[in-house]
Amino acid sequence: MNKLLILLFLFSVGSFVGWVIELFFRRYLDPVERKKKKWVNPGFFTGPYLPIYGSGLIVLYILGHISIPSIGQEHPLLEKLLIFVIMAACMTFLEFVTGMIFIDHLHVQLWDYSSYWGNIKGVICPLFSCFWYALAAFYYLILHPRVLGALNWLSHNLAFSFFIGFFYGIFMLDFIYTFHLMVKIKTLADEYEIVVKYNAYKSKLIDIREEAKERSSFFFSSRLGSISAREVFERYRENFSAKKMVMKPINKMKDAVERVRK
Repeated sequence: MNKLLILLFLFSVGSFVGWVIELFFRRYLDPVERKKKKWVNPGFFTGPYLPIYGSGLIVLYILGHISIPSIGQEHPLLEKLLIFVIMAACMTFLEFVTGMIFIDHLHVQLWDYSSYWGNIKGVICPLFSCFWYALAAFYYLILHPRVLGALNWLSHNLAFSFFIGFFYGIFMLDFIYTFHLMVKIKTLADEYEIVVKYNAYKSKLIDIREEAKERSSFFFSSRLGSISAREVFERYRENFSAKKMVMKPINKMKDAVERVRK
């Protein structure tokens, strides 16, 4: 079967399944999010998909084919444990790279692990690396044979690729909409010299909308219902600001030092 079709299929399935996992994890298991007792879309897209899980499924699928003959012949259990470590390390690396790209280039922090022990820049932490390890083991032992079976079925039912195309059609429309939203957020983040905690920003918007509904009456609607993104940044940015961006003050200090030397 066409390798591109395989990757497209894995990405679409992984993105959707990952969204479902995150939805229930944040609602019932996450030490921080579960206290809010709310169902919240875990992604930065509007639709039900998380691309990082789609990319992760592709990584796990590829790594699921590796073996370590020098160890596996005598210690098959140890071989599996090492493969799980490799998978978890790759998933953690993927998470770190994705998170830092958004922070450095869009000034948006998609998730925040700063409250967890041993975190690095709030993007990765030992606890979630352990979750990746457990997920890798589950994939390798339970899901990988079924994924191979699904790909075999797809190779004999290529008409199903129509639904894959349908998924990507919706995904691309959502991507365009979300990209414009991210550009707006980045513009405001640059202006206010902050990095935006996206989940906190989204939660604040939900709180504002709920407050607007409570204040509205039959004849009068609340002013909060039409609040702009700029007003949200002006009033509430301390609620979703990860840190002050320090590059401009540093540059000003360098300029001052240069003037003194001259």
